Amino acid sequence: MNKTLTISLFLVLWLLPAIAGAGPEEDAARLRRLYEQGQVAEADPQLAEFLQSHPADEIACPLELSAALAVRSVYDAKTRLRQTADHCATRPEGVRALVELARLLQLAGYDRPALAVCEEFFTRYPDAEDAPAMLLLKGSLELRLPLGATAGDSFAAFLAKYPDHPAIAEALAGLAGQKIRQGDWRGAEEAYRRALATDAGALDLPQVYFHLGLAAEKLGQKDAARHYYRELTQRWSDSLFAWRAKDRLDSTLAVGERLTVGPPEATTEKYAVSVGLYATLAEAEQAAKRFSEAGMRIHLLLNGQQCELLVGEFDSEQTALVFAQELGKRYQVATRPKRLP
Repeated sequence: MNKTLTISLFLVLWLLPAIAGAGPEEDAARLRRLYEQGQVAEADPQLAEFLQSHPADEIACPLELSAALAVRSVYDAKTRLRQTADHCATRPEGVRALVELARLLQLAGYDRPALAVCEEFFTRYPDAEDAPAMLLLKGSLELRLPLGATAGDSFAAFLAKYPDHPAIAEALAGLAGQKIRQGDWRGAEEAYRRALATDAGALDLPQVYFHLGLAAEKLGQKDAARHYYRELTQRWSDSLFAWRAKDRLDSTLAVGERLTVGPPEATTEKYAVSVGLYATLAEAEQAAKRFSEAGMRIHLLLNGQQCELLVGEFDSEQTALVFAQELGKRYQVATRPKRLP
């Protein structure tokens, strides 16, 4: 009888955890599944309760990161990623949270905050596995902000620190962008040529060919400029850069250009494409980012408190009309050509 009682007691004690409920690992796995399925509203209150008894550790940190990466508003995602980056700063999840926070801010158009996160990343994790990608992101943000002559220095730092990295062509293209910003067209041309020779498949080739053509123009090499523009219009005819190249070929680089005698006419008309009227200048600048990132020229026309956003610059209304049609299809926006004041 005593032997039977002992065995029964042992079985009860062995089964007690299963009877009492799941352990923290099982709870964490269940919550992760809820986030992966998009059931954020159901998972969030349970996560808050779970974290009260399990502070930042090997169980809580992966769960916090899953919650931060779940589909939610940009504001909530920023808050969650920041909390995870701080709570789990000494764990891989904290590193990943900081990387994702920088990318989220950049995609949302918050360039300065994104750059600040990149700088924080290199203060905390200068040799982390994600450091090369973050250095490239930092360089692209520097070029998009008015930071003076040092803008884009991260690309040179990348080339010096990671000379054999698979993304070397991307860094060379970024360096070319920095050279363009500095007015060093010869340096830009050399950097683009190196990038093409390194890994052309990793590049935005329409953008590269357009800027090579522009560099050739600036260096007085009109035949070379025509070559790049024609290659661009023939190989990537549906690219927005192709429309800009065609406009250069039809105007500045037209074969048999008019011989102008005397001073140029002051009444030459220029056209752009209107893509919207915004309530404030800030809203128009935010909307302009996706067009400027594609290499298009931006015009912002103030009308009282409102601001009209125009894209491109063309010598004829017909060219602007063709570009407007392509732009409307590509970005799903209402467009119309408009003469620049």
